[in-house]
Amino acid sequence: MKTIFSLLLSFTLLIQFASAQSKKVLFEEFTNASCSPCALNNPFLKSFIESKGDTIVAIMYHTNFPGFDPMHNANPIQVEERRTGYYTDVNAVPWLKGDGDLFPDIWPFTLANFNSAFDTRKNVIPPLTMSLSDQRIPGDSIRATIRINIPATLPSGNYKLRVMAVEGVIEYSTPPGTNGERIFEHVFRKGIPDMNGTVLSTSAGNYEYIYTYKKETDWQDTSIYTVAFVQNDLGTKEVLNCASGRNIVTGLNNVSSEIPIEFALNQNFPNPFNPVTTIGFTLPQNEVVKLVVYNVLGKVTTIFNQALSAGEYEFGFNGEMLTSGVYFYKLTSGDVSITKTMMLMK
Repeated sequence: MKTIFSLLLSFTLLIQFASAQSKKVLFEEFTNASCSPCALNNPFLKSFIESKGDTIVAIMYHTNFPGFDPMHNANPIQVEERRTGYYTDVNAVPWLKGDGDLFPDIWPFTLANFNSAFDTRKNVIPPLTMSLSDQRIPGDSIRATIRINIPATLPSGNYKLRVMAVEGVIEYSTPPGTNGERIFEHVFRKGIPDMNGTVLSTSAGNYEYIYTYKKETDWQDTSIYTVAFVQNDLGTKEVLNCASGRNIVTGLNNVSSEIPIEFALNQNFPNPFNPVTTIGFTLPQNEVVKLVVYNVLGKVTTIFNQALSAGEYEFGFNGEMLTSGVYFYKLTSGDVSITKTMMLMK
């Protein structure tokens, strides 16, 4: 039996193509910032999603129960359209679906259950492939370009292309709800242009869809990206494939077998850069490490916040969707923080 809150039945940092030449799996979670079981279980889901890299596309919808949640209040109508108007069975949180209703309720949150859903769907040969790119339009808009290849006529169905704006990381200084969570990832922001989706042809061919949408004032610009997926609205509501415009860190790698003697953050190279640079750091012991990038106005994007083993690390940072200027990157572990400056010149 689920130990979760129940509801009575009465009621980026870059512009890159995220190619889906093989099957990617869509995980949709319904959660709430005042749900204690969500706070208890979400770290397991977060860890699993991170371990699968870009082979999982995740969307987290914040519900109106059991308590206050500002991310729900930012777009309550569309969240409820997805929860009760489309799926109809989501009456508790946390609730996780895999590729629609093929895995309608992945519970409990265990590695075995996650792998069962993921492996089953990842090994499917998809009937279509997708790619997605995000482009910042001068002013206040994002343009998402989605390309779909259907090699052979699809079986009879009611296929919809659904497009959603997602915020990669939202971090509050204090918990916004009552469950203690401060950091929220893959947060659903808006269905583009709505939650109904666009009817997709079943005929073989190459298709391109372009959506331009405005950024809301409470969105953190550099953390917003687009997610798209094709779903058959009949039967199990299968998600045929999905794609994401997000790819924040390229290749976070431990590049040395030696154990460093100090906690250090290296100057990025090259610097100035356009648009890709490499950032390195060293950890003398196993620890939870957080790295953020922010501009002169203080707008922050969290690059990663996770436990890492002792070692020397390097990763690629792509600022293609950012404007030219000075940026700061800060590495934090425990009470120790190191900040350095980098310059993007286009």
